[in-house]
Amino acid sequence: MGRAIKPSGKKKQSNPSLAVAVAQQQKTAIRAGQIPDDIGLLPDTFIMPRGKNRPSWFSNFGGRWRMERKRMRIRMQELLSTIMYRFFMVRPRPRLQIRSIPGIAKDLQKQMYTLFASGNLAPIESRICEGLLGSLRSRIGQRPPNTALRWTLHKYLSRPKVASYRAAIMPAQKGETSSEKNGAVQAVVRIHSLQSLQHVKRVSTRDAAGHIAVREVVVDAQGREVAPVAEGEVPKDAKESVEYLVVQKSLRRSREGPWMIWGTAEETTLEKIRREDKKDSSQGLVAKPAS
Repeated sequence: MGRAIKPSGKKKQSNPSLAVAVAQQQKTAIRAGQIPDDIGLLPDTFIMPRGKNRPSWFSNFGGRWRMERKRMRIRMQELLSTIMYRFFMVRPRPRLQIRSIPGIAKDLQKQMYTLFASGNLAPIESRICEGLLGSLRSRIGQRPPNTALRWTLHKYLSRPKVASYRAAIMPAQKGETSSEKNGAVQAVVRIHSLQSLQHVKRVSTRDAAGHIAVREVVVDAQGREVAPVAEGEVPKDAKESVEYLVVQKSLRRSREGPWMIWGTAEETTLEKIRREDKKDSSQGLVAKPAS
């Protein structure tokens, strides 16, 4: 990534007509439903840590209460925004699909990782948000020639579960009706699985008839051929993985798009809560007028 460019101390006067034109173009794009699919992780997304990562009620009662209080506040906000999204703000009424989201996320994750490992994302490109898609393409492009990966999901160690569900509607434009709304819904799904990743090298050989054939061989990190694992067998280097997959569907002019993969998120830590609370309290300070 490049370095951030710091603004200069002098204020640059913008052309009023140009600024007005740009603002009008943005409004027109929003009204037409032309909003990007990659809007970032929605603010106040809260992911409760797993048991071993949570502050203990016994050794850190204050920290645990702070986290639980934050969770209750965020969950109430999520519930209210979801009710408003489902019943009042959008027409026709959108679908929530909360029960089916874990299965949708599970299937999308499996497709994406399998295709990414093989080096061909084309079949699922339309279901991956722009930012993540660009990152995956770049990583594929950095692979040595005639190499690939083989990703295998051996089993789920627990049932996929929705960890967060947030609906957001973009600020209304002048004259906008409930049938012209734009926004997005994001759900975070916890996926706990056992998976493995093997390096594969494509080797050209000749068969008995002299014809050239390409076969794939499993290699180690040094590129040396190793014996493949038998079908159904779990390799020794299989790893337990807990991922918080973020799936998103866009709302453009009150029409819902398909669920897409935005990326992954991290558990909410006590340190993050403290930073956010400190920021909120500093923004809430109001300077007293001079007497």
